[in-house]
Amino acid sequence: MTQPLDVLVVGAGPTGLALAAQLSAYGVAFRIVDRSPDRVRESRALVVQPRTLEMLAALGATDALVARGDPAMRLRLHTPGRVAELRLFDTGPDDTAYPFLLFLSQAETERILSGRLAAQDVTVERGTELLRLEATGTSVTCRLRHADGARETVTARYVAGCDGAHSTVREQSGIPFEGHAYPQTFLLADLEADGLEPGSVHSYMTGEGMVFFFPLGSPAGWRLLAVRPPDRPGTDVDLPLLQETADRGTGGQPLVLRDPVWMTSFRLHNRGAARYRSGRCFLAGDAAHIHSPAGGQGMNTGIQDALNLGWKLALVLRGAAPGDLLDTYETERAPVGRSVRALTDRAFSAATGTHPVLRFGRTRVAPLLAPLLLRPPAVRRRLFRT
Repeated sequence: MTQPLDVLVVGAGPTGLALAAQLSAYGVAFRIVDRSPDRVRESRALVVQPRTLEMLAALGATDALVARGDPAMRLRLHTPGRVAELRLFDTGPDDTAYPFLLFLSQAETERILSGRLAAQDVTVERGTELLRLEATGTSVTCRLRHADGARETVTARYVAGCDGAHSTVREQSGIPFEGHAYPQTFLLADLEADGLEPGSVHSYMTGEGMVFFFPLGSPAGWRLLAVRPPDRPGTDVDLPLLQETADRGTGGQPLVLRDPVWMTSFRLHNRGAARYRSGRCFLAGDAAHIHSPAGGQGMNTGIQDALNLGWKLALVLRGAAPGDLLDTYETERAPVGRSVRALTDRAFSAATGTHPVLRFGRTRVAPLLAPLLLRPPAVRRRLFRT
């Protein structure tokens, strides 16, 4: 059995990497493990919010993120017979150094955060899976399985479950994950798309469904997100299906899709953990809350969870703060998770609902009202500070 750790971080996505970076900055003795053999190579999450950039600046990661991302974006709302353009952040609030939404693939975000850890001689132990844990009043005993099949028992004073929607930490802690699945199936792909104006997010709202194109740059020029046509059920995805979906969803705009580097079909859920803490085990990121991608909140909420938890663990471990400081993690972050889930649920239901009133609102009303609704400074400030 190895020497006791202060913290075992389970999961090395953006949430776990951000937590590890903060723990490292505070000199906490920790390990970070992830059952996947490698970090993600697909784009996945795309948006880094201003508040997240502010928080990551303290860890020295923000300059690299901004250098690799694209903050100069517009949103073009395509509806039958009309295109409305919104400049998302040409008049951001005065109280942030980052008055923009940064478009950057999750793969690149993970690469940069992993690089920050490597510069501090921190190794992310990939291919290492948490099998079970047993908590006592003073520590948590964790059973790990490494990529070569070897097993190891680790004792930690605290465990942080950053291990995603299928969290082993959450399951082993007996914390319910309550919520629902959306009825639609979605298509996701990183590919090239000829016929799109560069430098913009393109949103198509028609009677034939919802299609979004997000500029990527790497590993492909565009990210496609669309509702899978109901008359094309199943899980298989190929380029002809993506092209057909785009043709139907864009109302026949002449777009040519090609060279996909990644594509998948999936269902979305809206779920939240009943508790963010069970004794010495904590949940953060997708282990605590999952929801639709509306508004680009998922990765950001997870990173902000992590950076709320890390310094509190560090101060308690040092003896510089009482143990009940850790209670404030749930009281502060659980309401944020509930709010994000509710907001994204409303937005997503409005964007994908099939009721005639919703269709009329998407195709006729939204392009007229969106530029006016997003213009007031107070509204922009609310969006930027989320």
